[in-house]
Amino acid sequence: MKPLAGKTILVTRGASQARPFVDRINKEGGEALQTPLLHFQLNDSKENQEILKKLHNYVWVFITSSNGVKFFFELVNQSGICIPDTLRFAIIGEKTARTLKTYGYDADFMPSSFQADTMAEEFFREKSTPGMILYVRGNRSRDVLPEKFAEQQVFFQTITVYDTLLLKEHQKQIRQLICNHEIDALTFTSPSTVQAYFAIMRDMPETGRDLPCFCIGPTTASQAEHFGFQKVFLPEHYTMEDMVEKMVQFFS
Repeated sequence: MKPLAGKTILVTRGASQARPFVDRINKEGGEALQTPLLHFQLNDSKENQEILKKLHNYVWVFITSSNGVKFFFELVNQSGICIPDTLRFAIIGEKTARTLKTYGYDADFMPSSFQADTMAEEFFREKSTPGMILYVRGNRSRDVLPEKFAEQQVFFQTITVYDTLLLKEHQKQIRQLICNHEIDALTFTSPSTVQAYFAIMRDMPETGRDLPCFCIGPTTASQAEHFGFQKVFLPEHYTMEDMVEKMVQFFS
């Protein structure tokens, strides 16, 4: 019998990003229920246009997610701005690096782990006078990097290139599944998905806090613990593949 046979796993990631994850869960015998909680939308503000017009002033662009890369370049292309040859990219994670590569750029700096505080520590150890930094973010991104930039007294600007919005279409289905005890495990791939889940379950008698909860990285796991999950699991490597391995270990 396959290790996840008879187990129903709630996958809260968007359809386009979750396909390999869903396939792997199904391959191990589980039933992956895809119910995206969030929707991402370009933030095309006048303020952003003004920042991009001065892109030549910056030496480094910091981006911590593939969504950040995607919406940054969408905004740049829409504005008709040329990216200066001197601009360098500091990014987190292999997936973000692959997304950056699709736009024709390689990462000039990547930290040894997928965490913003590690990124800042390693970057400033290497580059004590980096020049002006542009931090590309979503509206729900944490303030770890801006705080580190301020500590280092470097000149930086933040640009919010996308907004994270709560999807309404799956809310009723998720509430019913949890209340009927039809879910065996939950998966979260960002702190925002944890927050979105509890926005949906807030007034319910059953919240699923007693279910095993598999999180892609320490920041997401910390958010899950903050919301009262009792069984939070973290893979050794912060990838979707390793999340499934962790599930297999747990249910075996």
